[in-house]
Amino acid sequence: MDFPGEKLVIKLWETVAEKGVGNLFKPWQMRREGRVSIQLKSEELIMIAQAERHADLIRKGEAIIDASRNLLLSTAPDNTPQENKGDARLNPELANAACEISVADTLRREINTTRALLCAEEALQDDTQEPPNTKVDDDWLFRWRDSASEVSSEELQFLWGKVLAGEVKAPGSFSLRTLEFIRNLSTHEAEAIATLSEFIVAGVIYRDAKENLEERGVIFDTLLSMQDIGVLSGVEAIGMSMNWKSLDESSFKQVLTSNSMALILSGDDPSVTISLPIYKLTTIGQQVLRLGKFGPNIDYLNKVGQHLKGQGVNVVLAKYFDVAPGQIQWFDGRNL
Repeated sequence: MDFPGEKLVIKLWETVAEKGVGNLFKPWQMRREGRVSIQLKSEELIMIAQAERHADLIRKGEAIIDASRNLLLSTAPDNTPQENKGDARLNPELANAACEISVADTLRREINTTRALLCAEEALQDDTQEPPNTKVDDDWLFRWRDSASEVSSEELQFLWGKVLAGEVKAPGSFSLRTLEFIRNLSTHEAEAIATLSEFIVAGVIYRDAKENLEERGVIFDTLLSMQDIGVLSGVEAIGMSMNWKSLDESSFKQVLTSNSMALILSGDDPSVTISLPIYKLTTIGQQVLRLGKFGPNIDYLNKVGQHLKGQGVNVVLAKYFDVAPGQIQWFDGRNL
């Protein structure tokens, strides 16, 4: 195996190639065979940059596509007034212009989709989880393609890449409703969501870490805006909490994950119930907030761990990786 996530990356490209998604990449898909080398990456990025330049020339009317699909630089347009204005036939120049606009638009969409696919690949490269046996739903994949093709900002392309990566790992992780939600996000909202994802622990946000949140620019107004767009609920409520019981009947065992870190909880009494004061995520929020690109906030996790330790359980802060859906392997643990 050349890199940790090779199997998942192969699964990704098999998934999109089977349905003709990312056609701009077809030659590279055929050559990859699971490889992700520096040379190959460089070739792909050069190809995308070249395609973007060509699309820009076509949009500006400075280039055309000939019958053999070659790109030709065009001469300055002839501004001579048209005669026979009463002719009902389509003006050939307008027809050609419409054709070129269509080509440029198609190329732009393919470029956007390709960039999102590269982000998906990057998200999977270090993931050691075994690929699932189930496939990504066809309708879901086509909806993803249509949505990803519309965005040109790096932040939103990254989000769409993470969405596809998550769906390849575990089909059904992101609903069609969530895809529609992401489709309507602004770049500013996407950036705020990415920052907020740093503070997700077991699908919730620990409420009593105001200093940590504000250090990253997450003030009360930020939380209210996340509530307004449907990511959070109960921001203004007081006393909202989340409880967890033991995963084992003989002793207390529980695991709360946050990005690449996990709080490993243990104790002698299996009847113990631990709790945290929280901001509650909506169903869409739980799905969308998996998509942030920030690493774990250790100071924040230490505060969460100390709060839980005060409830009579042992707490270990450790790194972890996914083994299979719902299963992790933790290492490099440190007692809090």
